[in-house]
Amino acid sequence: MVSTPSLPSAAHEIADSVLPTDEEAEQFLHKFPLVHILETLQRGTLSSQATEFVCAALKKVFSTSFGVQQLPAATPYALEALGAPSHALRRLGCQQLGAALPAVSADQQQRIAGALVEALTDKDTGVGCEAAAALQQYGSTQQGFQDLISPQGAGQQLSAVLACSNPVVRMRAIALVIGLGGQSENSVKALQQSGLLQPLVKELTNVQDPLTCLSALSLLKEQVEQASSSRLQSLLANFFLPHLEQLLRQADSIVKPMAMQVAAALSAVAVKASTTSTQEGSKSSMPACMVISSIKQVLDVNGRDDFSVAEEQAALDALSELGMQQGGAQAILLHPCQVIQDVTNKALGRAPSSDVTLAAVHALATIAGHSPTALLAQPYVY
Repeated sequence: MVSTPSLPSAAHEIADSVLPTDEEAEQFLHKFPLVHILETLQRGTLSSQATEFVCAALKKVFSTSFGVQQLPAATPYALEALGAPSHALRRLGCQQLGAALPAVSADQQQRIAGALVEALTDKDTGVGCEAAAALQQYGSTQQGFQDLISPQGAGQQLSAVLACSNPVVRMRAIALVIGLGGQSENSVKALQQSGLLQPLVKELTNVQDPLTCLSALSLLKEQVEQASSSRLQSLLANFFLPHLEQLLRQADSIVKPMAMQVAAALSAVAVKASTTSTQEGSKSSMPACMVISSIKQVLDVNGRDDFSVAEEQAALDALSELGMQQGGAQAILLHPCQVIQDVTNKALGRAPSSDVTLAAVHALATIAGHSPTALLAQPYVY
């Protein structure tokens, strides 16, 4: 049995070191075998600070060359750690399981991946995030990606997590799925076919729960921006834009401002990608037109005037975002709904507030800067 007083002291020394040598790591595990360390931690006799020291020491030990060699043999202990009462130990378990994945057999990989998917639901945010990070790394390999989206593999468990009742956990799982799709064109297409993107679509169109809808919008924009190439950004944008157009038709004054901005940002991504491919350009112009039509409803000078200042400002900011691409600026100027006339009226006429005037001037300047010839061809500019 491990001597409880000596374990925290030895762990503290390792934790405070820059990185132990292979010899020091081997000596630590020889003096304190993993099975006994785990038993000590699970008994709960150590203070929270001592537990943190032990977990920090183990993390450093397994970062050494000697430690990496021990990872495959240590996976049963790491799996057991996921059920420990200490959140620090559960986090460590996720970290070490993620590190062990490349070094174990395919059967062990599936078992570990399944355990990490379950860990996404952990009540401790840090544990859930560590599990997501490990799965993201695992999903960057072809075998790992297939395992995570396959109903015969961890994909079945992932689908269950995506459908759970906890919105925080759902968003964590959705972020993982979108991150997997941002790695290659084939991965985006495979995700579309797997149905794992549908939970995010459901969240995006859930206008009955504004907070969840706003979280989904923020997550979508972030993940599209982080995709590894403009081509991948375009694929993701074109998949989600029709659903955003549906959201814009249904959203209330709480959701609509952000929905317009995210839709415009994704339209800009699609329009930018279209400049490299004429064929793709024809596909990308349609979602942009949908967004412009929705914005027109908010800014229409001759139509409804019961939109809030925040909504009008968000609509103008969305046009600025789209107008930063030459194709986007041209789409705004040439759209038959003539939304540019509303922008001009709010910039040069009487707007409901100075904030709206400023946003309109900025939008007009942005659009003009990226397509001056098309703007000057509009008769109402003079």
